Amino acid sequence: MTIGDARIRIPDRIAKGDLITVNAIVSHPMDTGFFRTAGGQPIPAYFIKDVVVTYGDEQVARFEWTSGVSKDPIVSFTLRADTEAPLTMVWTDSKGGVYKQSVNVAFAAA
Repeated sequence: MTIGDARIRIPDRIAKGDLITVNAIVSHPMDTGFFRTAGGQPIPAYFIKDVVVTYGDEQVARFEWTSGVSKDPIVSFTLRADTEAPLTMVWTDSKGGVYKQSVNVAFAAA
């Protein structure tokens, strides 16, 4: 995975009203700014600072991160699947990079 590649996982079968677990991972070095290269040069801070989650047209979660979050961070949360709609996550990093990934929440046929 390259920087900004992301995956969102939701259950394969979802019924209307289910409480589902959403798991997402984004590839990112999450450099703290406290380390140096083998040659002694400082590695500048470079980390995801903001994560916004929307479900349909509604913002359902927002996370503000610091450089203390580990490399290739994972987000996990529960969501009530009450409508068929896209679930979108947007990550913004400290260098202005914006990364976006979506999955479609769709209900299984009865």
